[in-house]
Amino acid sequence: MAKRAHSLTITGVAAQGSDAILLSLEVEAGQLQSFRFQSGQYLTLAVSVQGNEFWRCYSITSEPVEGQPISVLVRRVAGGCVSNWLCDHARPGQPLKALPPAGRFTLARPGQPALLYAGGSGIAPIFALIREALAQGAARVRLFYANRDRASAMLLAELEALHSGACGRLQIEYWYDAEQGLPSPAVLAAQTQGLEHADAYLCGPEPFMRAINAGLQVAGFDPLRVHQEDFGAAGGQQTEEEAEPDGEAAQLTVQIKGETHTVPVNAGEVLLAGMLRAGLPAPHACQAGECASCMCRLLTGEVQRLESSALDDDDAAEGWLLACRTRAVSATLRVRFP
Repeated sequence: MAKRAHSLTITGVAAQGSDAILLSLEVEAGQLQSFRFQSGQYLTLAVSVQGNEFWRCYSITSEPVEGQPISVLVRRVAGGCVSNWLCDHARPGQPLKALPPAGRFTLARPGQPALLYAGGSGIAPIFALIREALAQGAARVRLFYANRDRASAMLLAELEALHSGACGRLQIEYWYDAEQGLPSPAVLAAQTQGLEHADAYLCGPEPFMRAINAGLQVAGFDPLRVHQEDFGAAGGQQTEEEAEPDGEAAQLTVQIKGETHTVPVNAGEVLLAGMLRAGLPAPHACQAGECASCMCRLLTGEVQRLESSALDDDDAAEGWLLACRTRAVSATLRVRFP
């Protein structure tokens, strides 16, 4: 069934670096089954700002141990309504709406050597993967961790604790742009030495990940062993294989927050893209069909559902769809957000 939102209670807020917090959330006994997770997955959290509800994804840093709080790393983003609200207002005891864990950025081969690259807050899922790889017995784990400067670096104490307990299996190179400049493809490629047959894991800003991919290409690294987390950085657009420019545009009527809007959707475009282009306050987060924050019900019309992991056949039979993974087939259609 579709992932439904739960109310979790904030149990801890700890500063991380100069502009981030580690947010801990209590999972009650009746929620344990819904909130089981794997290292590398994320939570989708909601906050209300000026009467509008916004959802965003944050990677889980805590261990997947049942009965323990779930922690996520939240870093301020310029203009980011959710991250800034959480950094400014989150306090222990407050309830916070959350969707169950999601994401496929998990270890491809647990227990095998791993090469990891993290940029800024991208350390959150990378940290979780490092801990899991070591726990599964990986003989060699190497991390390249880049930040703007030393003050903004996060999870340093936690990384050093892992390093101290790894008995020489974990190597960490810290990189600070303010002191060393941006890492070149040659520097990034050098990290592969001795780990040419490992899996590589990437998380960070888009320019950083592009540079890493360029470095891995220079090193002759097998692209099939490169895994990256980007939280739908493509902005809700389909991949080239999924895009279908042919066909007719549609008129989409959206019922949301007690109001009705009609917006155009281009041929081959997912519904969420048309809503956001028109400025509608459509809830969304991962934009990859995993978190279910953009779930809405089809009232009239025909659609094509693209692959997703958040809804099953029963949900589709009841009319539910994910706006980020659905295209119009009929010339008109109507949807309603809960």
